[in-house]
Amino acid sequence: MEGFREIVEGITRLLVPEVSLTSSVPPKQPAFYNPAARVSRDVSIVAYNAFITSTMEHSFADALAGIGARALRVAVEVKSMDEVYINDVNPIAIEIAEEASRLNRVERICRFSIDTAYRFLAEHSGRGSRFGIVDIDPFGTPAPYVDSALRAVVDGGMLSMTATDTPILYGIYPRIALRRYHGRSIRCEYANEIGLRLLLGMLSIVASRLEMGIEPLFVQSTRHYMRVYAKINVGSSSADEMPSRLGYAYHCNSCANRFIACIDEHREECNICNSSRLIKAGPLWIARVMDEGFVYSMSRVIDDMGYDLNLDKEAVKIVRIAREESMLGEALYYTVDEVTSMLKVRPPSTASVLDMLRSNGFKASRTSLSLRGFRTNANIKEVCDIIRALTTDG
Repeated sequence: MEGFREIVEGITRLLVPEVSLTSSVPPKQPAFYNPAARVSRDVSIVAYNAFITSTMEHSFADALAGIGARALRVAVEVKSMDEVYINDVNPIAIEIAEEASRLNRVERICRFSIDTAYRFLAEHSGRGSRFGIVDIDPFGTPAPYVDSALRAVVDGGMLSMTATDTPILYGIYPRIALRRYHGRSIRCEYANEIGLRLLLGMLSIVASRLEMGIEPLFVQSTRHYMRVYAKINVGSSSADEMPSRLGYAYHCNSCANRFIACIDEHREECNICNSSRLIKAGPLWIARVMDEGFVYSMSRVIDDMGYDLNLDKEAVKIVRIAREESMLGEALYYTVDEVTSMLKVRPPSTASVLDMLRSNGFKASRTSLSLRGFRTNANIKEVCDIIRALTTDG
């Protein structure tokens, strides 16, 4: 078709608007495709392959599909998938997706529709018509779609969703975060983790209202994309557990201490320096954001299928690091640059900081959310002491 070019992403042939390959901001017309989201889609293919073995319902729905990049890749690269539903309000996008399905010889399992995401999901909210996996990847916030998406997932299925309104989730507009995500954001070095926890917190609040609960399986933050994967459990017992998973993240503007507290706790002073210069984010999700067993399964998918899937190296790196940090599970990471800037010392390597922490009896790991970030059960004072000793010895 004129104005479109065939490319290969992963092992899937896609028809994409030529202008989207040269524009700094991919246009929505004639159809939307964002080449910068390749890494995000690669990680999702790994996640779906890891999840598909744990559910009996092997169906996938992309309610805001654009030219169908993610959904078509699911049809081609997740071998156990029985049905892939590709929906978008743009008829040109769906026409292109249909043509690409024939190029990849997966038209037999693909189902196409032209509709709003709300109507599409509502049509699949009844018993017998729900999906094993639902994906929501909008422009900006996913908040308006969460109710409809949750209703369209089978009990024990997965909801994956993206947020690209990162200035709001990163603390630049905390009041808008409160409106969209039911919790305030804050500006800090680890703002993307705060944003991911706000996203999960909002999802859990909506789910509990619908007599459901969530189990976070994986989170990702790449460039201006924030993405969460959660298992959806239907029933009042799962819904009842959700409030206990919510709380607040506190950051001390005096010593950079950070900690989380339950929803019914109220902190006015830092527990390290006793300063009252605390800022608070939330309510947000304070439990684990990654399931260790699931991330292990993702790592196994890469071991077994990574080469055949032609995954981007960055996507592989994200999953490998996530495997390490999922075993630790500590909330609110640090960055080497943040701490050394406070101490006014030259930054050592992240690896040397991790080694020093471990040799002093602390748990420590890298984090997939930041190239220079790390997680540890050491508090800020102990981290500063470790890095000060490390730079002095160097």
